Amino acid sequence: MENSKSVKALKKQMAAAIAMVVVAGIALGSSTYAWFVSNNTVKATTASISAQSNAPFLKIAKKGGTLATTSATQVAGEGDKTTLYPSQWNHAIDSDTYQFESAYAAAASAPDMLTGSRFAVGGVDAMYRPDYALKQSFDIGTTDANAGSFQDLIVSNVKIDMGASTKTGLKDALCVLVKCGDNWGVYKASENDTVTNAVELTAYGDSTTITNNLTGTNASDALVATIAAGNKVTVDVYVFYDGSYSTVFTDNLANLESCGVTLTFTATPVNTDGNVVNAPNGV
Repeated sequence: MENSKSVKALKKQMAAAIAMVVVAGIALGSSTYAWFVSNNTVKATTASISAQSNAPFLKIAKKGGTLATTSATQVAGEGDKTTLYPSQWNHAIDSDTYQFESAYAAAASAPDMLTGSRFAVGGVDAMYRPDYALKQSFDIGTTDANAGSFQDLIVSNVKIDMGASTKTGLKDALCVLVKCGDNWGVYKASENDTVTNAVELTAYGDSTTITNNLTGTNASDALVATIAAGNKVTVDVYVFYDGSYSTVFTDNLANLESCGVTLTFTATPVNTDGNVVNAPNGV
């Protein structure tokens, strides 16, 4: 009888224990489930954002054309192939006015000038200037009024292209007058044609000196000090050859042909905060 009571008591205890486990399980399941449910969906909403650059891109086009929609690396000229007479850009005749000038040779076998034979061709837009210097004009600037600006536009490289020709007599005689407004400089080919190191010409082959009229904010060799955001400047390029250079004389005419010129212009970017960027843009 006592054994029967013990068994019944044990059954009751087991049932209670099972019930407690079930309740605990339900409680545990409910709390775990509730934790996941309460964090099931998380949303974050931001304002609409558009990307824009505060760094300007220097662009180039033929004068009057449309600046490239992306930063341009080069723009060809008109592809003119022109026969020119020798000349120099200086003010040897008129001390107050720079212009193209030419002269006659003392002999067919040397570049020496005949005394008293120098004559004025005229300024950059003179009637006979096209016979002495080839002109090509370019617009350089930016198309984004909300981007930054540029400062100190310079000629950073001058490359002479001989094409397939082996006649190099004109290569070292070629000169390039680059003019932007009232500012201008005369340049020779850069060292080995590829180094970014344009050579500002200070004297011709006959030692006639020239003083480049350049400007700039941080440098003295800039064509223009600033190009505002969304603006452009016009740069006129005049290619001519120095008649006093050692290879330029009548008896050497057969070796004086087929030269092309590629110019690289560089300017320092200024971002919209007015800070100078240490990586010049080049075209």
